[in-house]
Amino acid sequence: MGVDWFAASRSHAVTFLYLSAAVLFLGLLVEAVGRRRDGKRWPRPGRVVDAGGHGLHARVFGDGERLVVFEADEGAWSTHWGRLPEELGKVATAVVYDRAGLGWSESGPPPRDVETLARELHHLLQSLGPGRPVILVGHGTGAGVARTYAHRYPFETSALVLVDPMHEGFGDLLRREQVAPLKPSAWGIGLASVLGRFGLLRLLNSRQSPNGHLPLPPSLRAELDAHELEPRVRRAAASELECEPRNVAYLSGLAATPDLPVRAIVATETLQASDAPADFPREAYNRLWVEQSEAFLDVSRRAQRVLVEGSGHQLQLERPEIVLEAILEVIGEVEEVEAIRAAEES
Repeated sequence: MGVDWFAASRSHAVTFLYLSAAVLFLGLLVEAVGRRRDGKRWPRPGRVVDAGGHGLHARVFGDGERLVVFEADEGAWSTHWGRLPEELGKVATAVVYDRAGLGWSESGPPPRDVETLARELHHLLQSLGPGRPVILVGHGTGAGVARTYAHRYPFETSALVLVDPMHEGFGDLLRREQVAPLKPSAWGIGLASVLGRFGLLRLLNSRQSPNGHLPLPPSLRAELDAHELEPRVRRAAASELECEPRNVAYLSGLAATPDLPVRAIVATETLQASDAPADFPREAYNRLWVEQSEAFLDVSRRAQRVLVEGSGHQLQLERPEIVLEAILEVIGEVEEVEAIRAAEES
């Protein structure tokens, strides 16, 4: 009786292992086929430029005198800017790119902190347009990359436009007010990358787009969905998130840049109801976000803050005309500053 039971149990265990292996293999196959299909459906729209040992995907719109570069939010890439770079390309040279591991870019070495990202952006711009001062437009935590670039390369930076920027003091303010931060965990993103290898994320997202809430054309939302299924993209997003404490320490020590034109465009409803738990103190969170954004006025004596009533964090998609207007304003301010300097030197 005991021997028969042991033999039956071992047989069931072996059968379970075989079935598990078959399911995993089938998942790998489904994911491989799906990824190959996605690659054909959404081919790389720009070009890959060397950024110090790995390639970054970039698109250039227009050929105007002013060079404007768009820096996406944490874990985001060029598609998240919508049609804004293309629109700006009518009056300037607009560059939108994907940081390492995101979008169509190759993976890059750790750590993925703001210093590394600013250095890689510098490599990219040296390849695209060496010697041209740049106006940096940074969204969310991408504003930290833009500020780091301006600090490291002050003579190559003309102005900053910070789109609903994340300030390094916001976390401390939330803790003082006893409001929990709402950030995805690097562990959770890492787990998702593992699930993605076996087609499970593709299965979960097959019925509903995780980017369905974004004000983008259906084709661009589908493109975002496809990229977010890739383990490479998930790993890159987790690597950037893991560097947040390091970034906070670095940005807290940055000195002001007194003569740099700066615009901080701040959403008053950065946390939307659809992005927060039902019992989360969303109103307090948004109030503190606006309150903390006053600190960006200390970045430069030329800094100005613009509050956008009712807009969420994806301000560049919800109200692109306001972002475009701010960019055009700082271009005009840069030209005024340059004219004054030229007059003083003559």
